Amino acid sequence: MLHRLRDYFRKPEGRAARHPHYLEIVVARTGHPARTFRLNLDTFKKTGQALGLLLLAWFGGTFYVAYAHLSNMDAIARAGQQEERIAMLESSNQRLAEEKQSMGQYMSNLRARVEQLAERVHGMVNRAQTEFPAETDGPQGGVAIPVSSAEAAEMMRREFSLFDDNVDDLLPLLETSLAREIARPVGSPVAVGIDISSHYGVRGNPFGRGHEFHNGIDFIVDRGTPVLATGPGRVEAAGHDGPNGNRVAIDHGFGYRSVYAHLSRVDVKAGDAVERGQALGLSGNTGRSSGPHLHYTLYYRGQTINPARYVKTN
Repeated sequence: MLHRLRDYFRKPEGRAARHPHYLEIVVARTGHPARTFRLNLDTFKKTGQALGLLLLAWFGGTFYVAYAHLSNMDAIARAGQQEERIAMLESSNQRLAEEKQSMGQYMSNLRARVEQLAERVHGMVNRAQTEFPAETDGPQGGVAIPVSSAEAAEMMRREFSLFDDNVDDLLPLLETSLAREIARPVGSPVAVGIDISSHYGVRGNPFGRGHEFHNGIDFIVDRGTPVLATGPGRVEAAGHDGPNGNRVAIDHGFGYRSVYAHLSRVDVKAGDAVERGQALGLSGNTGRSSGPHLHYTLYYRGQTINPARYVKTN
């Protein structure tokens, strides 16, 4: 049947090819006249070819649109990946900037700590230089090992790194030593010229025969002379104390205590915090005293010590 239809629709050859090719369809019903439908096969064929071309064009357009869409989606995906990489780079740059800022802050803090350390030990170094004079320049020698600038920089870096590692341990020790030095009672308890009537140690009994141990220094001062604290601390006791008369005792910490006796007036009370050079009261002649003076005693870890070298220390 297909072969017959193919032969039927085939374009005739020769003279018949120059005339239109028609297909007639006759519809006959009983009792009714027959109807004939005539189709121009050439027109039908051309229409089919046109529809085929349109369908091919539509398929090609659809394929192009789909391909363009897929390409666009791929470009969008690549753009998204690029944005992610850019975001990661920005985050990395931000992190590096923060690390740089943190390192800068760390270096600034370290430099401040070094400057603070240098400032704190400056006074201690000066005092050490007076007690332990530095060695003078003299003949020098030894094996000479050349050092390049790069090696010198590396040596400095290692030394600085070692110092950075130990500075946290060094600072508390130095601060403790500095606090001890600050707390140590030094200098004179009176601002006037230092005239001493009785030194620390064994002396003759000023009120009778025999000898006695004198646990401090007696300063010759007029009645009413301001009595000054020789170091910072807290008032341990203030008031009358038998043979000491009116007396002030200060706890300086680190085992140091100072006592000021025979005062005519007391200007502080127990529990008060005092600073070095602060007036504690006025000198007098109260208690076991043969005349106006100031009795000054120093204690270290519960034992009396000779105040002479502390009074002479600047």
